[in-house]
Amino acid sequence: MKRVFALLIALSLLLTGCGGDEPVSSTPETTGTTTTTTTAAPTTTTAPAPVRYTNPLTGRQDMVTQNNRPVGYVITDEDSKHIQLNLEHADMYFESETEGGIPRILAIFSSVDRIPDEIGPVRSARPHFVKFADAIDAIYCHIGGSRTGLDTIKALGVDDVVNAEKINDILKKSQNRSWNRKTFPATKVKSEIKRLGHSVTTTTRAPFLFGSKAGSTPATTVVVRISNLYDMAFTYNKESGLYQKHRNSLNTPIHTTYTGGTIEVANLVVLYDHRFQDPKDANRVDFTMESGEGLIASGGTSRPMRWKRDSAGLHYYESDGVTPLTVAVGKTYTCLVSDTLKNRTKVQ
Repeated sequence: MKRVFALLIALSLLLTGCGGDEPVSSTPETTGTTTTTTTAAPTTTTAPAPVRYTNPLTGRQDMVTQNNRPVGYVITDEDSKHIQLNLEHADMYFESETEGGIPRILAIFSSVDRIPDEIGPVRSARPHFVKFADAIDAIYCHIGGSRTGLDTIKALGVDDVVNAEKINDILKKSQNRSWNRKTFPATKVKSEIKRLGHSVTTTTRAPFLFGSKAGSTPATTVVVRISNLYDMAFTYNKESGLYQKHRNSLNTPIHTTYTGGTIEVANLVVLYDHRFQDPKDANRVDFTMESGEGLIASGGTSRPMRWKRDSAGLHYYESDGVTPLTVAVGKTYTCLVSDTLKNRTKVQ
C-alpha cells in the first residue's frame, strides 16, 4: 500500500514538472519618445502707414500724391441767400471785387487729387483772378468770362478748364439766380485736364513760408472793406486758433456752406492795390497786381506786410519787403482790396 501511495506522489510531481509556462500578456509594451506639439502665438502684421506729402498751400502732411499743381474755381459770393457747395474744402482762398461792388472767391485746391466731387456755383473769369491763378501756377476753372478776363488767360498762357459744368439740382431749386446754378463735377474736371494735357505738377512755390510769428497788434476781429458795397469780416476763435469768416459783415452769420462746412483759416492776408475800370468794359474792374502793402492776421495778432507779383510768381514779405512772410500752418485767405479802401480795414 505504501508503495502504491509513493508511486502516486511521484507521478503527481512528474506531471507538475511537465506543465507549460505562465501565459504572456498580449498587450505590447509602450516604447519610444513622447512628442509635445507647441502652437506658435499668432503674429500681428501692422500695415505700413500711408505715405503723406507736404501740402504746399497749408504746410500740413495731408497730400496722398505728389501731384502738387493747384486747381482753382471761381465761386460766387455776392449774396448770403445764395448757397454754395463744398467751398469749405479748399486749401486756400482769394477774394476780390468783380463789378458793381460784387465779390467772388477763387477757391484753390492744392492738387487735382484733392478737388471735391462737385463744387459751385462756378462763375466767369475776371483779369485779376486770372493774374492770381497764374502767379501760383493754378489750373483755372471758370464758365466764360469778361473780354479782358479771357484775353488775360491767353496773354499769360494760363491753363484753364471751361467745358465741365452741369446744372445742379440743389442749386436749381434754391434761391440762387439762374446764373448761379452751375457746378463743376470732379469727373469732368479731371477728364478735361487729361484731354487738354495740362500738367498736374508744378515747381512754383507758395507765396509764403510756414512757421510761427506773432504780430504787434491784437486781431480778434478783422473787417475788410472789400468794395464800396461789401464787407468781409473774420472773427478769431481762441480754442481752434482759426479765423472764422462771416457771410459778409460782423453782424452776419459765420460763413457756412450748404454742404455743412464753415470757412475757417489760420491766416488772413489783405493786399492793397491800384484798382481801375476795365478799359473794355466800364462796368467791370481790374487791379494792376504788381506790388503793394498789406497786412496779415494770424494767431489773434496782426502785423504789416508787403507783396509783389513777377514772372517767378507771387511773393508775400514781412514789412521790410525782403524777408519772406511767415504764416501759420493751415489755410490762408487773401483779400485783394483797392488801396483807396485801406483805411476802411478795421482790426481789433
